[in-house]
Amino acid sequence: MTDNTEKKATITLDAANSDRQYPAYQLSINAMSGENSGHGYRLMGPKYVGRSRNIRTVELSQRDVDEIRAILDEVFPTEVVVNCADVEMENGESLRSLAVGDDLDLDEPAAGLRPGTWRVMEQTDEGTARMRRLSDKEIRAARSAESFARMYD
Repeated sequence: MTDNTEKKATITLDAANSDRQYPAYQLSINAMSGENSGHGYRLMGPKYVGRSRNIRTVELSQRDVDEIRAILDEVFPTEVVVNCADVEMENGESLRSLAVGDDLDLDEPAAGLRPGTWRVMEQTDEGTARMRRLSDKEIRAARSAESFARMYD
C-alpha cells in the first residue's frame, strides 16, 4: 500500500500557557502528512502539555528549506574535506590509516571537524579525505548492529 498523502514542512508558534503577564511560547518544526497528522521537533519553549493554542503556522517553501539547509550546512557541515595529516588519532597515526567506511569519534574539534562521529567517505592521492558526520540515528543503528554481531561471534 502506498501513501499518496503529500507531505509538507511547517514552522509553528504556539502559546503554551494562558498567562497574559508571563506568556510562554513554543516554536516547532514539523513534517505534516495530512491536516492533523505528523511529527515535529520543539526548537524553543516548554514541552507540550496538551493545552497549547496555535498562534501561527507557516508552510515552508522549497526556497525556505534551501536557505535553512544552507545555513545549517555552513555552521554544522555534514561533509568536510580535510588534510589527513591535520588529524592525529589517539594512537598517534594520521587519518590516512583509516579505510573508506571507517568511523572516527572525536571528543574535540580537529582540522575543521566538530566533535562527533565522522565516517571516511573517500581518500585521495593528494592526502585528503572526504568525511561525513553521522547523525545520532545512524550512530544508534551502527551500535545496535555491532552489539548484535558480537552476540554471534
